[in-house]
Amino acid sequence: MLQDINFETQLLRLIEDDAVHIGEVALRTPTIRLPWLDAPGRTVWAKLESRQLTNSFKFRGAYNAIRKLDATAPIVTASAGNHGLAIAHVAQMLDRQSRIFVPAAASELKLRRLIGMGAEVVPAGRDLFESTQLAKAYATEIGGAFISPFSHPDVIVGQGSLAVEVLDQAVASFDQIAIPLGGGGLLAGFGTCFRRRSPPTELVALHPAAFRRSLSKGGASEFLKPIYPTIADGLAVQHDDGALGPLLLRIADRFVNVEEALIEAAIVAMLQREGQLVEGAGAIGVAALLADPDAERFKGNVLLLVCGGNLSTTSLMQALATRSDDPVLARILGNQSISLPMEAVRYKQAGLAGPSSRSNPGTASTRSDIWRPLVETLSEDLTRYEDDLDRHHAFAAAQELQGGGPAAAFASEALSGLKTFVSGMTDDITASAEDVRSSYRMALQSFSYLRNSLSWCSASVDQSKTIMFFDPAENSHAGVNYDRYGSNLLRERELDLLSALGHDPETEDLLLTSSGQAAFSVIESFLIRDMLPANPKIVMAPYIYFEAMEQVLALKHARCIQGDAWDVPSLIGIVEEHDADLVMLDPLANLGTLHTIDFQDMADRLGGKDWSSKWLVVDGTMVSGGLDIFSIFSGKNHPQVLYYESGSKYLQFGLDLQMAGVVVSRKTHAPNLSRHRRNLGAVMYQSGITRFPRYDRATFLARMSRLTENAERLTAMLRESDPGGDLFSIAYPRQWRALGWAHGGGIVSLTMCDHGLNNRGCLDFLIDRILHECRKADVAITKGVSFGFSTTRVSAAAAMANDMPPFLRFSIGEETDDDIMALAQAIIRALDFFFPAFADEGRRAEVSRPYEDGAH
Repeated sequence: MLQDINFETQLLRLIEDDAVHIGEVALRTPTIRLPWLDAPGRTVWAKLESRQLTNSFKFRGAYNAIRKLDATAPIVTASAGNHGLAIAHVAQMLDRQSRIFVPAAASELKLRRLIGMGAEVVPAGRDLFESTQLAKAYATEIGGAFISPFSHPDVIVGQGSLAVEVLDQAVASFDQIAIPLGGGGLLAGFGTCFRRRSPPTELVALHPAAFRRSLSKGGASEFLKPIYPTIADGLAVQHDDGALGPLLLRIADRFVNVEEALIEAAIVAMLQREGQLVEGAGAIGVAALLADPDAERFKGNVLLLVCGGNLSTTSLMQALATRSDDPVLARILGNQSISLPMEAVRYKQAGLAGPSSRSNPGTASTRSDIWRPLVETLSEDLTRYEDDLDRHHAFAAAQELQGGGPAAAFASEALSGLKTFVSGMTDDITASAEDVRSSYRMALQSFSYLRNSLSWCSASVDQSKTIMFFDPAENSHAGVNYDRYGSNLLRERELDLLSALGHDPETEDLLLTSSGQAAFSVIESFLIRDMLPANPKIVMAPYIYFEAMEQVLALKHARCIQGDAWDVPSLIGIVEEHDADLVMLDPLANLGTLHTIDFQDMADRLGGKDWSSKWLVVDGTMVSGGLDIFSIFSGKNHPQVLYYESGSKYLQFGLDLQMAGVVVSRKTHAPNLSRHRRNLGAVMYQSGITRFPRYDRATFLARMSRLTENAERLTAMLRESDPGGDLFSIAYPRQWRALGWAHGGGIVSLTMCDHGLNNRGCLDFLIDRILHECRKADVAITKGVSFGFSTTRVSAAAAMANDMPPFLRFSIGEETDDDIMALAQAIIRALDFFFPAFADEGRRAEVSRPYEDGAH
């Protein structure tokens, strides 16, 4: 018996030796992730012994014990459940006879299964305790071998093989392991192995609270107390002696009692979330974590031993009837509306890798460096779409579906021509800049048309005869197949952009929206409805993007305070003065002065203040992908951050194919933000996603580096033309490196020193002259709103905002050094013509409202 095993050292040796033999027969069960049980500071795995032979870990101990017996020894045991099934199965497998004593109240289903395996079933005793006493007496009487479900040495050693397998799989270094505790055979064997081979791992023994045992305080005698009814009946064991108790107390670091309602909820959760039928004893680890949603008791890398899957229909129905007033638990149980996968899980799609890195960020790049990766990525997407078409054809044929043949054939033929066109682009990437851009733009539009021509906004999830879907994965979809709810394609592109913008996919998440203003509306809806108090106080910088400002000022229930200074101490001061709930700041203001805010300085100055209950909303459009705002504000005292930007500017590489926007948040807020996006109808639909260029961060920064260098060069040449700064002021965020940005962007602004010239009429006259000079010099430039284009664009900015003074804004493109030189010279010639034309007061346009730096 146990006294024959010289404590844990000898026990470990036996476990490791016997594990070799057990591994030749037992199944190697999977270890899976349970991300829905994760919490900040906790990551959860489950070892599914519920998928072992006989649906339980008990097979290991039963096989180890029987294989060591003398071939003539009668096999006797007492069990109403998994141990009996395991003994019967192994005896049958080894052509042996077994006699199993069962209590009078044993399940008829289990009795039938035992008999079906060839066991001789002996009903005896009112409960398992009495059945065990009678079985022991019978084994002694006939000279047979009684195999205890938990205290037999070879059973304990056999259960220890599970620990060897977990260590061999090495999916993670576990900080805690939750071990179901009934009789203790699993804890004794598994725990002994882990205690010796992984000393830092905390072993937590889980026990039904229904037994009313206090194992942490009462000592080994608690195992001798009688048991009470529980849905975790596999753990309902009463020891008949105190031999095993001291070993169990020594192995476990702590004992946790788990309530019945949570065990029932855990059974449902495993079925609902993982499609795994798990009995109460196997689900008790999940139950313990459901009781600890904030990771106060279970932390780090946590492994749950799901020890069994033999669940009766009655127990399953009992569990499914569970209700909870806790909204989080209720959603897990399916008692409340379940979030759709695209909204709630926000998963990383395995196997859908983003575009590979092909260029080095941080240095100005050639046209080839910028556009070759985009063309190559598009070529990869075409190949993938060809595979998708083949899969669509094969699935339709297998299901005997009709109706899509001619359309699919046309798509295949058109795809072949498009692949040839894109292949030619790859071969001639050094062609003129305009040819490369226009060809890529056309190819991307064509791909989008083909990709969406066979897609449906509300694809069918099953069908007979006809086709109303493109991707076979849409069939048997558990959620609602509305495009408004999201799609696999959307999630893939969101993950691409999250990395391209420089955010951490482990801690942040990104949502694509139909426009930059839609992105702001999602944030506004989320904050107003879910996060802010009834009458929030909102502090804004002296200027934020005018459409967002209009939305905020229209909030009747909110008190809005606009700052009058840009320096960080003043901004912090006004927030503190009004105890603001929400702070809205842009790192680079879309004004003629291009004011900047030093967020790192702000984060440092908040060292002694607690802003953890406040929200900071940042519009990063002007510094797209250049600012890691979440790393800057990562302290416990820092405000909670939401980031957004227009996806119609830099993110589209100047292709201007559609409107777009992005919202970036900590992962914990992404599901709710996604819900608001869905309810607002602000999602980017599949037809738009496929028109959005796909690239990695290196390619994005290569382009932004080119724009930055061009903007800095143009700024320097224009300054040199007016060295005293008497005629105009040139603005560019030259301090972008000191601010910690990845680039300075491509915006250069020009404001007249004579404020009367800063009106729409004067500026349009100057723009017309610039266009005239550029035509004469054969220099490319366009006039129009927005920015981020590949060719420099000029506009009288702020024309759409009623209360902003106009200024001349240049959105610098990807031109070569020579092109920028020629452009600067053309602009200087236009300025030389402009100022003399307005020197006479009588010819000057009516003076507009005076413009002062920082006044708006």
